[in-house]
Amino acid sequence: MLPNQSNTSQSLLSTSEADNSLKIEENIIQDSWRQACFSYKATVGFIIASAVVNILGIGLLFFGKVPEGTITTASGLTTNIVSVLIAFTKENNDRLDRLTKQSKDED
Repeated sequence: MLPNQSNTSQSLLSTSEADNSLKIEENIIQDSWRQACFSYKATVGFIIASAVVNILGIGLLFFGKVPEGTITTASGLTTNIVSVLIAFTKENNDRLDRLTKQSKDED
């Protein structure tokens, strides 16, 4: 009778460990999804900001209100930030795709 009881407790333990592993995996995927959404929104926001800076810069330059160096610096800075955010967004999306594929393969 004792061997049967130990097998039952081991199967319950392994089921509990599997449930915990599944919950951890779901939490990781949810966190990756949250990061991907945030980086996408930040990228779109900075693309819009970059466009506004460039358009305003051209307008101010046309009317002679701002020196050329200031416009070039502001435009270059926003463009660099956008390029970094695009790379970050791509990395997050690739990680999310990889995690999703691993999760489907395990099922």
